[in-house]
Amino acid sequence: MAEVALADPDASAGSLRAVLTRLLASGRHQERLIEALLTLARGHQGVRHPEPVDLAELAARSLARVPEPGPRVRSDLRPAPVYGDAALLDRLVANLLDNAVHHNVPGGWIEITTRADQAGAILTVANGGPLIPPDRVSALLQPFQRLDPARRASGDRLGLGLSIVQAIAQAHHAALRPRPLPQGGLQVTIAFPPAPPS
Repeated sequence: MAEVALADPDASAGSLRAVLTRLLASGRHQERLIEALLTLARGHQGVRHPEPVDLAELAARSLARVPEPGPRVRSDLRPAPVYGDAALLDRLVANLLDNAVHHNVPGGWIEITTRADQAGAILTVANGGPLIPPDRVSALLQPFQRLDPARRASGDRLGLGLSIVQAIAQAHHAALRPRPLPQGGLQVTIAFPPAPPS
């Protein structure tokens, strides 16, 4: 874009300003992509400095960032202690909620729950959305995969959200269970092993 603009001897200040605006937007998109890829790589490296974290607190913080107006939100956040990387777990919850908001339908809904039992902590995020064929769910966990293969990344969407979630879950030895809902949308449940006694 810069080369084409500079090669035009009759370029106006307005046309050059438009090219600079597009270059800045492209740079911001590349910055988000690099940050997402670094998070994905960090998730694959595992947890280096584990600490006690409550998934309910992370979920409450992420819920506060859900845009208004947006989908109807139902939440049941009970204490859900885990032992892990707080920054990665925060990213996991944020990515799940971001996907639930973006891949929804007009007038849709989101439900998030956290709880713990003897088997460990459980986080569940579900949303209304388009119908997802059961045989496509595992593909959604792969980088740059989309429900509709003809779609390309657009706007802020990178196609890495659920692959980052999967990498972070694996780093914490958590079981990730995505399930398409019969009426449309997706439910993702992540079961973490019990946190060690404090």
